[in-house]
Formats: sequence, structure tokens, C-alpha cells
Amino acid sequence: MTQTSEANIHTCAKCGAQTEEQQAVSNEYKCKQCDYELAHLDVAANGAIRGVFGWLKEPHAEIGGRYQVETVLGKGGFGATYLVKDQRVQGKRWALKEIPEILFDEYEVSLLSQLDHPSIPIIVDRFTDEGMVYLVLKFGGTKTLATECKQYQQIAYTTLKPWIIQLADALSYLHNRQPPIIHRDLKPENILIDNQDRVMLIDFGIAKESIAETATRTLGRAASHGFSPPEQVMGTGTDVRSDIYSFAATIYFALVGKSPVAAHERVAGAAFQSPSELVSDIPVEVDTMLTKALNLNINERPQTIKEFLSAFTGISQVAEAAEQTTKTVQISDIQFGPVVNDKTSRSTPLSQSPEHSPPVQHNKSKLTGIAAGILAVSVLAAGGFYWFTRDTADDASDIATPKVETTTIDSANPLAETPAKVSTAAITAPQETVVAPTVIPKNDSGPSALDILNQRRASQQSIETESVEEKLKAEAAAAKERKRKAAALLAKKPRKAAKPRKQASAPASKQPNWGNQQQGTF
Repeated sequence: MTQTSEANIHTCAKCGAQTEEQQAVSNEYKCKQCDYELAHLDVAANGAIRGVFGWLKEPHAEIGGRYQVETVLGKGGFGATYLVKDQRVQGKRWALKEIPEILFDEYEVSLLSQLDHPSIPIIVDRFTDEGMVYLVLKFGGTKTLATECKQYQQIAYTTLKPWIIQLADALSYLHNRQPPIIHRDLKPENILIDNQDRVMLIDFGIAKESIAETATRTLGRAASHGFSPPEQVMGTGTDVRSDIYSFAATIYFALVGKSPVAAHERVAGAAFQSPSELVSDIPVEVDTMLTKALNLNINERPQTIKEFLSAFTGISQVAEAAEQTTKTVQISDIQFGPVVNDKTSRSTPLSQSPEHSPPVQHNKSKLTGIAAGILAVSVLAAGGFYWFTRDTADDASDIATPKVETTTIDSANPLAETPAKVSTAAITAPQETVVAPTVIPKNDSGPSALDILNQRRASQQSIETESVEEKLKAEAAAAKERKRKAAALLAKKPRKAAKPRKQASAPASKQPNWGNQQQGTF
């Protein structure tokens, strides 16, 4: 809130009350009426207030020559968030976060730029004005969970439940990132609600990435009274279960109308009251889960947001896992193996005991039946095509190839007849397909899909067998005809007598030199 130069009076943007500056200082810079902080405080390590970095803006104050303050949405340890009206775009509202420049950390900007979730705001602008850094966040509403709690004191569980589920989805998105992101400042002031009842999680100023070997940033050591877990207050280290504690404390505040006893007070001996002790219409499972999540021992809390949310959705992790592993789709009544009929199942394999059979659902809708029928026909057709192509290939490979032994004609005695040895292996007849008995529904008529498939396979195999036999006979006849023609061709050619080779005489001019021997003697 800005200070007026003449009267030094500050107007609370929360309730509209005016407080003199001296009175605000004596009241730890808080509004005299609603006890809301009126300034960005400079707090020492021991909690003492050393001064202020600046006063919060008043309603109708202008920021950056463009944004006009309507109200303050929330105030944290290092910044404030206003609902502002854009004077350049008629009717457009934004959430404008204000942080003293000396306390500004680039981490929040870099973190938000990496996130993409409908419940996490998008930064559309950033600028600096009068020693303050401003982040313009996309937001289409005018209220927060804190303003709703202030207006209605207690929020009905049925109204709160959709907001809880949306927030849980956003936290699950943050926690499932690598490395996980811990928000560390969950409280009603940091939960925005737009005009369509969609929630947005803001103020990531003290969020951190959960890396074991990384030290927590200085700004990340802040804590919110009543909403921060003991490990955050004492600085012993936080993880996703710390956000679960703050989430449960926020829900507790919305249902009961006040925050739970602060963690450090409980450590000192203050008694904790469960929500059901203060409000009567809270479901038992929700009350039990909130009490568990607010346990001072981090190991006794729900370990994940999904486990925590099971109390609100009615789906436990164990039940969900069991449903995913045991849920089956009945494709058809065809069972591959001996089947028996009983009253509880249309077809039950003998290997499955009746007492372990899944219970039959008697109240199935017509739509589910139609969908299951379409799925059954599709899967059956695909399976039939696969069986048909596989068995056809197997049957073709089972047919023996005839072995034809060829004889070589001896060149010395080509007319000698050597009987051609043609041995044809026995053609293996296709084995008869054994089909398990099929349970046909009473309202079914005509042959089943499996019967039609077997008939087609048998017909195809018969045609292929006849074709192979004819081919083998044709090849044998052709080989016999070629042998006959070769023999006839050899018989037509007469054998010529071998002529004696003439010995060539040496020319007269070239008589051999016999050396010292006499001619004609050896």
C-alpha cells in the first residue's frame, strides 16, 4: 500500500480500512482492522523486524503506467500478488506479483518458464518499477481460496472437492518431474480461483527442486505459520511429503474455518484436533486421511499425492493396481480347451476353479454389450486371419518334396539302358483340425465364425494337396519323356570305326644325326 505524503495514512487493500503509519508500525506493520500486513518487511534471522522494503499498493493505484490495482490477492514473506486491471486492453485482468528488487530471485521465473499445466500460471510480462520487480501472470478470476474462506467461514466439502482434485493434479505434475519440484508454500492465499471454478497455484518464490546433494536456497527457507510442516520450520530438509502436509493444512483450513495448530507448537506439546472434532459433515475417510497427512513424522504421512487423493476420489492405490492387473475383456465365448458350463459363467475353462472365477456383473448396460460385441468380432477376425496364415504355411511345409534320382549316360556305352529311378515320397495328408467344443449362445443361429474358418482352411488345404499331386505327376512324365528322346537320338547315330593313326615320315632333307652309329643299326 502506498503512503500518502500528507497524512501518512495507509489504506488496506484487503478490507479498505485506513491505518496511520505510526499505528501500523506499533502493530508490526499490520492493518488495525483485519490484521493484514501492510508492507514488505525486512525480517532478521531471529524474527525481529528491522524495517520495510516498501508499502503495499492501495486500491486504484497505477503500476507501470498500465495496470490498476483492484485488490490484493495474497501476501507472502517476500512478495504480494494483486488483482489488476489492464488499462490498455479493456476488461482484461491479470494477477500481478510484486517482489522487492533486493529480494528478487530469478529462480521463480526460470522455473515457471519450464512448466506447462492448466493450474500453473503463465508469465506474460516482467518489468521493474520503483524498486520493485513485477511478474504479470495470466489469470481470469477475482478471488482466492482465502477470500472464499473469509466470506463463507467454512466451505462445504462438496464445493471444495473439485478444487482439491485440481490442486492434487497440479502437485502430482510438479512432484513427477525430474527432479521433483516442491512448492513449499501451499496456503489459501496462493490458490487462485477463476470465474469457471478453475484453480491456479501461484507463488513459486520459495519452491525448490528436490535434489539430495543441493542445498536449499536462502529464500526457500521461509515458512507459513500453521501451514508449513515441522521439517520446513526447523530446516531439516523437505520433499514431496512436505507439500502433502501443507496441502492437508490448507484443506483443513477451508473445511474448519481455521488453520491447524502450528507444527512448532505441536512439537512443544499443543494438542491437535482432527477436523471431525470441529465439523460434523466431513466423511470419515477424509478425516482419517487429513489427520494422517498432518502427522509430525514425515514417514507416517501419505507418501504420494495419489495416495492422499484416494480418500477424496474413493479409489485407493491398491484397488487401482488390482483393477489394472486383473481386469479382463471377454472377447467371445470360444475357449481353447475343454470347457464346462455352469450357472455363473457362460464358459469356464476346466483349469479354472469356479470359486476363483471373477464375479459376474448382472447389470450390464446395452451400450457396454454392443461395444464388447464389436470388440469381440474385431479381435476374432484378426486372430482368425493370423491362425489361417500360420497354419497354411505349416501345412505346406509338411508336404514332402519328391526325390528324383537322375542317372548319368556312360560315354563308353551310351546305348546301355539304365532304368531311371524316380522315387516319390508319400504325400503326407493334412492332419484333421481338432476344434474344441464351442458353447453357442441360445440366441445364436447358423455356423460360428470358427466353423467357417475351419471349413475354409480344409478346402484350401485340399486344393493345395491336389495341385501338388498334379505337379509331381507332370514332372515325372516330363523326365521320362526327356530320357526317351535322349535314347532315341543316340540310337539314330551309327558308330564309326576308329581309323589307325598315320605315322608321319621326316623330310628327306632333314635326316636324323645318328652320331658315330652306322645308319640302320642300333
